[in-house]
Amino acid sequence: MTNKSSLLSSYKKQRQLRELKAILPELFEGGVLDIQKLKAFVGEDAFIDHTNYELSWYDKKLALDSAKANCDAELVFVKEKSILPKNSENRFIEGDNLDALKLLRKDYQEKIKLIYIDPPYNTGKNFAFSDNYHLAEDDYLEYLNQFNIGRVDELTQHKIESGEIHTQWLNMIFPRLILTKDLLTDDGAVVISIDESEKNNLQLICNEVYGEENFVGCFIWENRSISNDSANLFSTIHEYILVYAKDKSKLKFKGEEKDFSNYSNPDHDENGDWIPDNPTAASGNENARFPIVNPNTQEEYLPPNGRYWAFSKARVEEWTKSGKMVFPKEKGKRFLLKKYRNELRSEKKPLSSIITDIPGLRGTKELKDLYPEEIPFKHPKPTDLLIFLFDQLMDKEDIVLDIFAGSASTAHAIYKMNFSPDSNRRFICIQKNEKLAVNSAGYKLGFSFISDIAIDRIERAGKLQSVNNSGVNYFKIEYSE
Repeated sequence: MTNKSSLLSSYKKQRQLRELKAILPELFEGGVLDIQKLKAFVGEDAFIDHTNYELSWYDKKLALDSAKANCDAELVFVKEKSILPKNSENRFIEGDNLDALKLLRKDYQEKIKLIYIDPPYNTGKNFAFSDNYHLAEDDYLEYLNQFNIGRVDELTQHKIESGEIHTQWLNMIFPRLILTKDLLTDDGAVVISIDESEKNNLQLICNEVYGEENFVGCFIWENRSISNDSANLFSTIHEYILVYAKDKSKLKFKGEEKDFSNYSNPDHDENGDWIPDNPTAASGNENARFPIVNPNTQEEYLPPNGRYWAFSKARVEEWTKSGKMVFPKEKGKRFLLKKYRNELRSEKKPLSSIITDIPGLRGTKELKDLYPEEIPFKHPKPTDLLIFLFDQLMDKEDIVLDIFAGSASTAHAIYKMNFSPDSNRRFICIQKNEKLAVNSAGYKLGFSFISDIAIDRIERAGKLQSVNNSGVNYFKIEYSE
């Protein structure tokens, strides 16, 4: 069966080539782009030299190929698992997110404003996303021989095993990151939670996929306030949250509201509220050390030694007339320079990179409120953390995609945000049909799969919040035989 998303991707590439040909027809020979002509036109320096520094690992090309491979499957609507489907634009997809991302391109290419990724952290244990390739030890050793690493001692063997652990995780995350980019709007962003084990590798991969120039920042989330006394040397009480834009120049980060309580307008200035401003600067040149004459008293003012006026001489007369610069009528007093609220470039202040007021246990408490008998899922992300992130990067009609839904904290967070009557944010959650251990709390509560917990939480949270668009359409990936 021909894959529709693959056809769409091919069509997009052909359209882009036609647009390039219309602009630069001289780069084409017989209707085909001539790479040598392209290099001659832009210069060799514009091409990436793959011998330079980059993150490499065993089977990286295979991971890349898995992102490009066709997906002979389709999303099938499951009515009996859906919740108020006619009233909802939300989606829940049961299945492997690698294939789900490919299938979503049909309806959601360049339509997702925010993608949240909370992948399984690399604890060194097996995880559920193997993508059908097995890392054989002999193959891996052959790969390492390129770098003169062989079977030498126990320490080297440990390094090999550690490398295998990283490789499996990198092979899992790399193709999924590649596929997310096609779904983002031009002003969209991806937000990724991660711990120490793969943070550095993840950032290098994101630089490759999204471009280092589109790195927005890294939050440090203090998820625990109490140190672990049993830890060796360091007690880790934080995680990381990486933020990348599809196009940083188009990203809108809302920031935090500034405090304007100290602004006022006691003299009824027509320019509005103001605060006293510092007229001097720490740097400048001798041209910025001119005398200012008080027109009322003829007193002269100079900046203190080592300081300079923060404005030009021409501004003095202009600001005196407008009321921005006010001179006293008595000698011995300094002049006043006003800073108007309406002069501020933004009424928002930049966000702090450290999040300290949302403890991780808040997520567990939320599940406890929904499941008082027993908590079915360990370490859920607090919805307050997600709301903080979503509010910064989403508008009120936007869609967020969560490709590792877990217990569906993202859906719960969107329901909370939609409690505001003018909010109609939507979610798409993807969760692999991963079996629960028979001794797990979720299994004891009657759930067989993590996806069962997720859809049940979505239903309970929707009833708890009583908001519009609190339903969800349930889909399952079915493969062609």
